[in-house]
Amino acid sequence: QGEVENLVQAVGFDRCTILRPAVLLCKRQESRPMEWITQQFLGAVARVCPTAYSVPVETVARAMVACVLQPGKGKVEVLENRAIHELGKA
Repeated sequence: QGEVENLVQAVGFDRCTILRPAVLLCKRQESRPMEWITQQFLGAVARVCPTAYSVPVETVARAMVACVLQPGKGKVEVLENRAIHELGKA
């Protein structure tokens, strides 16, 4: 667990969902050549194995909305990349 995750849990919310996405696939306005190359590679990998190393930002957003609308599975729920893909399916 990361330091920020521990701090968020320490606040004592009634319910908290932590999302741990892999590399986010998105279009950026700023230029980041190495990130662009990585995204191109992972985009190709995603066509074969969609939940392995990346996730589109739209999928993460849908998963976040679903987390708010669905009852939680406990006080703190941690969603890894595969679970984010499942929850974020349109």
